[in-house]
Amino acid sequence: MDLLQRRLVWNVLPTVVVLGILYLAVWGDNGLVRRGELSADLVKAERRLETIRRENASLEREVARLADDPITQRRAAAEELLLVPAHSTLYRFPSGTP
Repeated sequence: MDLLQRRLVWNVLPTVVVLGILYLAVWGDNGLVRRGELSADLVKAERRLETIRRENASLEREVARLADDPITQRRAAAEELLLVPAHSTLYRFPSGTP
């Protein structure tokens, strides 16, 4: 191996290896760019989870009211099943009416 080949191996090869490692550290499957994307996805998922938890708590409160409060039961029956007490008037409006 002549001097030029030895210099090429000892100078270029380590540079290529370091650049390859740097590329993988930034743009690889577990690189900095991918970690940033995953962090943003995690924030979105946590926001959605919080929204779902609030909605779930609201529905649990509504279920508890329906189980315990007869007035709420009658109101729900009137709204959902169109059941109204005798001698009452029920007004129905088309959807989208202001």
